[in-house]
Amino acid sequence: MIRLFEKQYIAILLIIGISLAVFYPTLNSNVIDLDDTTMILDLNNPDKYFSAKKMFWKNTIGCYYRPLLMLSFIIDSKTWAFEYSGYHLTNIVLHLFNALILYFIAVAFFKGKRQFKVVSFFLSIAFVLNPLTIESVAWISGRTDILATFFSLSSFFFYISKIRFRSVFVSISFLLGLFAKENAVCMFIIIVLSEFVICYPSKGFKVSLIRSLKWAGILSTSFFIYFYFRFAGFGLLLIQEQIQALPIQGLHLQDGVSLRSQMISGLFALPAAIAFYLKKLVCPFPLNFAISQINLTLYSIGFVIIGIISLTLVLKRKFYYPFWILLFIISFSPALPVALGDVAWTRFAERYLYLSVPVICLFAGDLYYKKILKYPERTNIIKTIAVSILIIFCIGSIQRIHVWKDKKSLWEDTYKKNPFNGKVLYKYGSVLSFEEGLPFFKKAVKISRDSEWRDFSLLIVAQDEANKLNYNKAYDLIQEALKINSERQNCYQAAGILKQIIKDESLREDKYNRLLIQCYQLAYKKKPEPVDLLNIIRIFESLNDDKNAEKYSKMLIEKFPRSRAAKYILSKFNN
Repeated sequence: MIRLFEKQYIAILLIIGISLAVFYPTLNSNVIDLDDTTMILDLNNPDKYFSAKKMFWKNTIGCYYRPLLMLSFIIDSKTWAFEYSGYHLTNIVLHLFNALILYFIAVAFFKGKRQFKVVSFFLSIAFVLNPLTIESVAWISGRTDILATFFSLSSFFFYISKIRFRSVFVSISFLLGLFAKENAVCMFIIIVLSEFVICYPSKGFKVSLIRSLKWAGILSTSFFIYFYFRFAGFGLLLIQEQIQALPIQGLHLQDGVSLRSQMISGLFALPAAIAFYLKKLVCPFPLNFAISQINLTLYSIGFVIIGIISLTLVLKRKFYYPFWILLFIISFSPALPVALGDVAWTRFAERYLYLSVPVICLFAGDLYYKKILKYPERTNIIKTIAVSILIIFCIGSIQRIHVWKDKKSLWEDTYKKNPFNGKVLYKYGSVLSFEEGLPFFKKAVKISRDSEWRDFSLLIVAQDEANKLNYNKAYDLIQEALKINSERQNCYQAAGILKQIIKDESLREDKYNRLLIQCYQLAYKKKPEPVDLLNIIRIFESLNDDKNAEKYSKMLIEKFPRSRAAKYILSKFNN
């Protein structure tokens, strides 16, 4: 039976079969309303045009620059439209490709050792079944990590291969990885460090250093091209001025705290974050979609212990474990800045370890051979432990895929593990019926920080108060929500509630109309659209305020002369 895995084509077919079988249920999964829904609607909106040039050649600085990821979604949208299973299938196929590349890397890595093809096969399966990969595969928007890992593994595969012009293939793969997600940057350090370790001490320190620097120079070319595109030919290098006034998409600052102050204070959490991710790599359980907090004291102590042990081993010139620990840290180092501040919707995430999983798989294979050689009499015990871990991972992954089958099961599981997270309370309430979800929105309003999407929950509670004719209470809640976040989505949701209130003919207070006008003014300030001005004009017309109606009509015609709204106003004037 074991000899079958020695045949490469059988191993490849089994990797493909197991990958498709394990992740097949995700083809029936829906979207989870966290980036997925908005993205797919935008991609299939006939009024929106996506330019490849604009994707790669930005004219503004933002939090994300992932043109290759966006290009993959555009291809999906042209192929699958609103068929979600197609988007999921792309994720599965990319994950499968990563498993195959890892298999070939492991074959090259362990070549010459006993049953190296068999070990490589099981390492690839361990990657496929690792529970830490489920989030990236099952979540459509999680593709960014899969795609970046695909090109990162490709760059490393070309690096260890003997093909002609390998430096060109390595550079191109590395560049494409950066275009998929910036975490591919870790491959720069991994390749340079690997070159030094491979050469030293057999080729001497000087030669090893020179060869490492050579690869650093080769990969720096990819860096230069990446930054050239990201900053539009370096035309956006007036960074300081732009960043200070920039409302970065996806950024959630703590109440009254600047991003810089937040990240500086977060430096104290850095050691704990490193220890937490190391622990997750070794033992991924419990699995959690929204890891917003960790035990800083416990993991800080863990970091100190790991540091002391590693330093002791280095002083004794035992570099094996310290080297692998360093590789693990390098592989997830791009995720560490996220842990310093509320840059993403959660400060910690299992998907950030997707690229680290192949690294620990290679370590597991290397450790297996190391222990087999050292304890040949315990070979069966070591194999039993390895198979047991694989079975545990398989069970955990299947259970996790079941959790990801729909929005309700995912957010129910997430709520159980994060009952006091305002963002989770809002998302769980959103997938329930209005009456079922209302207690969760009210809880979020009561206990969550402003940065935990409290504004979203406030508006839903305001809607409930308006339905109950508690208009003053709804008014206060709307004001509080807009004070926290006056983005267009909030402004228009608030406007809808206010329109409902104003329809009540028994109401004679002007404050509701004033707040309604303010909603459209705030929306226009965030992103000027002709419909905002048209809505303001209609309110003033309903109030018989001809002076302000005329003022905003002229503004609409002047700012958006070709818009439908402007043509509508002009037609009224002509009549």
